[in-house]
Amino acid sequence: MTSSTSILSVLAAALIAVSACSNSAPALPPDSPSEMVTELTSDAGDDVLKKVTTYEWDDDGAAAAVRFTWISQGGDESQTAQAAAVLAEYLMANYNALAALDSGFLGLSKVSAAQLNPLLIRSYATALAPHIGELVGGQQRAFDSVRARVTNDSLALRNLLSVFLADPEAGRTGIEATHSAAEQYEVDAAAAPPDSDESVADLSAAGSLLGAAYGAVTLAGSDIPTPAAGEATSAMAVRVAAILVPADPNAAKVSKYVHDGRLMSPAEVESKFSKNTLRTYFLDLQDYISDKGFGDGMSAFHSAFTAGSGVPPP
Repeated sequence: MTSSTSILSVLAAALIAVSACSNSAPALPPDSPSEMVTELTSDAGDDVLKKVTTYEWDDDGAAAAVRFTWISQGGDESQTAQAAAVLAEYLMANYNALAALDSGFLGLSKVSAAQLNPLLIRSYATALAPHIGELVGGQQRAFDSVRARVTNDSLALRNLLSVFLADPEAGRTGIEATHSAAEQYEVDAAAAPPDSDESVADLSAAGSLLGAAYGAVTLAGSDIPTPAAGEATSAMAVRVAAILVPADPNAAKVSKYVHDGRLMSPAEVESKFSKNTLRTYFLDLQDYISDKGFGDGMSAFHSAFTAGSGVPPP
């Protein structure tokens, strides 16, 4: 056998070995919430998620996706929280790699995890949707390490959402869940004592969520609607003021926007006055809630939005 023939034989054997390895499907997580939590929270948890997420499933990840549906369906709160926390931390830590996975012959092509296994990534987005708010606030201890990551890296949540946005459906699920969680934090802030640590923390959490959504959508070039900083601040002021006004006997400068004891919506203001009135309406509402003790919360909201988006203000 000549030297060149020998080399070719070795290369052929190597190619066969690589091909064989790449076609070896990893084991799926257990089809049991309690067993799955045990596996995901073990030292091997990240490796399990890596193998499942980065393998090129021939069904777009459908069978693997089924293993994660229970995380969004209620059940044992402790189990769902633990599984969601591990999944969120994995996606945050590995978003860069998940944006460019090896694919095709010898892995020469690069695709995102969402392109490789769209049904699996959609299941991840659905699984995390009810838990998005816990990534920036809340009391569930299962998310302590994730919240610490977000505190230390203000772009961590944006990075997680970026994994989802590589697929339009997963992206929409993630962004809409982020908006919903932010709205709830704004409502909680309005119900908290003005100038309290609670109200500031709630508005900071809302800003973090909306900033992450805006940053991720902007970077992805997605058409999923999400507000920029100014629009988000205006909407937050409307939501908080709408809760304060009915209990306020003297709404002062916003009294002209009050009808039958409630705050008029932007659409109602535009209809009654004019579109040009809206800018004054939003500014008046921001002044109003600031005067009512939410000034520090508004500042925290804006700072958190800017940090979470990673997008410089215009």
